[in-house]
Amino acid sequence: MVCSPIRILIVDDSRIFRGILESVISKLPDAVIVGSVFNGEKALEFLRRTPVDLVTLDIEMPGVSGLETLKAIRELNRSQPNAVQTEAVLISSLTKQGAKSTVEGLQLGAIDFILKPNGGSEAENLASLHSALLSTLQLFRMKYASRSSSVTGRVEPPKHTVSGVDSRTTKPLASGYKAIAIGISTGGPETLAKMLPDLVGKTKAPIFIVQHNLNGLSGYMADSLTRRLGQSVSEAQENMAVVPGGVYMAQSGSHMILRQPGGNITIGLSDAPPENHSRPAVDVFLRSASAVYGPTLVSAIMTGMLDDGAKGVRVVKRAGGFVIAQDQATSVIWGMPRAAIETGCVDLVLPLDKLASALLELTKRMRDT
Repeated sequence: MVCSPIRILIVDDSRIFRGILESVISKLPDAVIVGSVFNGEKALEFLRRTPVDLVTLDIEMPGVSGLETLKAIRELNRSQPNAVQTEAVLISSLTKQGAKSTVEGLQLGAIDFILKPNGGSEAENLASLHSALLSTLQLFRMKYASRSSSVTGRVEPPKHTVSGVDSRTTKPLASGYKAIAIGISTGGPETLAKMLPDLVGKTKAPIFIVQHNLNGLSGYMADSLTRRLGQSVSEAQENMAVVPGGVYMAQSGSHMILRQPGGNITIGLSDAPPENHSRPAVDVFLRSASAVYGPTLVSAIMTGMLDDGAKGVRVVKRAGGFVIAQDQATSVIWGMPRAAIETGCVDLVLPLDKLASALLELTKRMRDT
């Protein structure tokens, strides 16, 4: 159970920036600063003796780096499963190394990241930091609220089986789906890092990923996954050709769409207004992908807050496609999957460790041809 207010430990090697964070956090509702330290060693000493809900963690520190500190926090959480589980929000600069480290930190399980403001007036920078921290606290509370919530309405359609996987589908399963669309948000970098190695390179179906909240880091995320998977993951670009087995990540700040000029499928970028507070938005991509792939599209709605993708899965089902949702137990935040399930359009509800095998089975015919 998370205490209220949220107990926060500040970790930053800059005394000036620690002071700025202290000033901003002191004005946040339902938050209290329980400590402020200047490096990773001091942070770990503090955490071993004092319960902390959230650490603001400078990603670039001398000595024990922010990433090394994050790994140690995760180990500390695992070693004390009945104690308070400490979450981390990364505080990062706009440098190239800062961006790469931030992506790695998100893949290690940091709940969020905040870029150090460095433009405009002092008042504007403080307002930006205040807004970002408010969003992080909201996300933190939603993560823990979603673990105890229960879905209402239709959840368990008639059961069938996909290669031994306990599935929930309203129709007999076909194989040979030709494309995979993944919609994901909070917890996505960590979740994708776990799932994609079991999927990428094992199907000829192209894989399209719409990941929220990367805020300019989509290219770094694609590069990180490329290194992890040993296969190219491409950040979406205008007029990029879709090839069998390709993996494509929506670009930060642009909707990803599909086109089929002359029968060849290509990716497009759209600067249309955000939907569901997001650009890229899952709903936008699913509308576009359904128009191109129709009944051969399989969509997976995974961990994330709010309800992006819920309208899109209705379109997928009307076109004859197949819809999977991640289950509550393995979602960091069970918002997007829950909203999709409540539409009645989800065919299959699975834990994270069963998702890749189900997607491979659904695209088996294409894989074998």
